[in-house]
Formats: sequence, structure tokens, C-alpha cells
Amino acid sequence: MNVLRAFLWVAAIGAALSGQVALAACGCGAACGGSACGCTQSCAPAVCEQTVMVPEYVTETRKVKCIQCAAEVRERKYTVCQFVPETKTINVSYTVMVPETRTRTETYCVQVPVTRAVTQEYQVQVPSYREVDRPYTVCVPVWSDRSEQYTVMVPHTETRQATRQMVRCVPVSETHMVTVDRGHWETVCPTPCTSGCGSCGTACNSCGTACGTCDSGCGRRCGRAACCSTCCQCATQRWVPNCVQEPVQVTVMKQECYSAPYDYQVTVCQPETRTRTFKVCSYQQETRVAKEQVCEYHCEKRTCTYNVTECALQQRTREVAFTVCVPQTRTCQQQVTECKQVAVEKTEQYTVMVPHEVEREVQVQVCHMVPKTVQVAACCSTCDVCSRGCRGRCR
Repeated sequence: MNVLRAFLWVAAIGAALSGQVALAACGCGAACGGSACGCTQSCAPAVCEQTVMVPEYVTETRKVKCIQCAAEVRERKYTVCQFVPETKTINVSYTVMVPETRTRTETYCVQVPVTRAVTQEYQVQVPSYREVDRPYTVCVPVWSDRSEQYTVMVPHTETRQATRQMVRCVPVSETHMVTVDRGHWETVCPTPCTSGCGSCGTACNSCGTACGTCDSGCGRRCGRAACCSTCCQCATQRWVPNCVQEPVQVTVMKQECYSAPYDYQVTVCQPETRTRTFKVCSYQQETRVAKEQVCEYHCEKRTCTYNVTECALQQRTREVAFTVCVPQTRTCQQQVTECKQVAVEKTEQYTVMVPHEVEREVQVQVCHMVPKTVQVAACCSTCDVCSRGCRGRCR
């Protein structure tokens, strides 16, 4: 960075010198050889050598004295206070608050309602009505007669003939086969009794049917001991069936269809033109006058009386019980631990940084001024005739 600054400084000095030499070749401040210089003769610029001092940086090694700290261990004595606990019994006085009930008289205020009559005036809007004629327009219906033709369907009754199918019943003789029972009656004699009269009733009942009147004329039913022997000899009648198919003539009624003519009435509608007259309504505007009541209001003062309730303050007295705390001093014994300070001497080591002066080599940049020869423009020898002159700068 220092080398760059020196180079820039040298370049700036060279540029300044070159400019001053070029511009100050003559004392007039303009270059020679022209009419601007004011010289009557033309002078060509001359070149001359000039020695200038140019800075030059060089790195050198030098010895520098500096302060360096070194760690050193030392000892020192110090005094420490230690606390030694000691317990003892002491009397302690303390104060307690004891509650006590007392009575006091208080005065307080209450709001007592008081009613009074107040008269107040107020205004009201009193309506008054009056009749006013107000015209209005109405539509009045006007009826007129109008005729028109129309067609109607007029019903007429006609008699027509037609044929219809009818059903009638006709007797027909037919032969049917009928089953006929041609049976006959048979007489069956029972088995004679083999047992005594003691069991005749049971034996007679085994015949299958009840005995009729005995032939001996006893007139009693079977099972009696008096006619048991005769009753067991009664006969029984039974029917023997014999079914036979025989033809029988039967007359039955059968349905028969036939065509029968008949007359019926038919209503037929025919068109007929008729004329009718009807009313037609049309409206016409008509102006009429109606009576209308108009309401108008006017102010009227009135007076009303009403009751107002107000609250008035009254002082009253009452007994109030309250509790206060009265301080009382009491004494008690208490063990207290006290700490006494005792001085103790201790030794400790500590480290300190002791400064020492030492020499060390460092690299330093040194600036030297070196002479350097440069060529610059110089004034001509004929510039003495100028009115201003070069003032002998090149000489």
C-alpha cells in the first residue's frame, strides 16, 4: 500500500513539472513559437536534463525494544473472619393483640319518603272539526241496449226402429235314466234262548233289535222273568234293497235366442239462429262535491295536580357492638444461637504478570529519496527579446 502511494505521488510530481515546463517556456504563460506568446521571433522548444529526487521504499530489518509480561507465582497472607455458633437461653418479651368486645352509639341518616301535592300547567292540542267542500271525479256507469244474433242447438225427439237379440225358455222332452230301489221285506227268526230266565234279558238283547209284543199275550217287554221263554221266540222284519236303472221321460226348459224389433226415442240437436238484446255498460266522468271534515288543532293550557314523593334525611341513633384488639405484653424463654467472629490468618498463592524489556527483530519499510535525471522542455535562447522573457529558468 505504501509503495502504491509513493508511485502515485511521483507520477503526480512528474506531471506537474512537465505541465509547468510546457506552459512556462516563456514568461507569458503560453508556449513559444506562436503569436500568443507576444514574441516577434519564432523560438523552437529546447530539451534539457534535470535531476529530481524520487522516493524509493526499501524493506529493512531492525531491532525494536518491547515490553513482554511473564507469569510469576507469589505468596501472601490474609486474615479471614469465621463465625462460631453459641447457643444460650434468653427471656423474650412479645406483644399479642387480644380481641375485646365494646359498644358504641352511632348516628346514621335514613331517607324518609315525604309525599306532597304539586300543581303543574301543561299544554294540549285540542282538535276542532269543520266541514269543507271538496270536489272529486267519479266514473258514472251508463247502460245502453245492444242486439246480437247467436246460434243455439235446439233438441228434437225422433222415433227410430231397431232389432235386438232376446232369450226365451222353450220346454223340451228328454229321457233320463233313474236309479230305483225295488227291494222287499224279509222275516228273520231269532235264535232260541239257551239260558235260564235269570239271564233271559241279556240273551234277548243279543238278537239285535228290541222284541215286540209277545205272542203269549203277556204284554211285557223282553227281559221280564214272567215271559222270558215266550219273548225269545219273536220274529224280526228287515228290508232287502235292489237298485235298478229305469228310463224316465222328463220335460226341461232350454234357452232360445231370437231377433225382436223394437222402437226407441232419439234426441237430435239442430242449429237455430236467434236474436237477443243485452245491456252494455259505459263509464262517464262526473264531477261531484263532497262534504269533508277537516281537523284543526289549537293549543290550550290546562292544570293538573299530582303527588310527588321525595326523600328527606333523618338522623337516628343505634347501639353497635364492635371488637377491638388490645395489645398485651407477655414474656417467654427462647433459645438463641449467636455467631461470634474469630480472626484466622491464612496463606495463599497468586500469579502476577511481571513486565520485562526484550529486543526483537521486525521488518520495516523505509523510504529513501533517490536522485533521478529526467528530460524536460527548456526555453530557447532567443526568448530574451520577448517583452516578458523566460526569466532565466532554463539557464
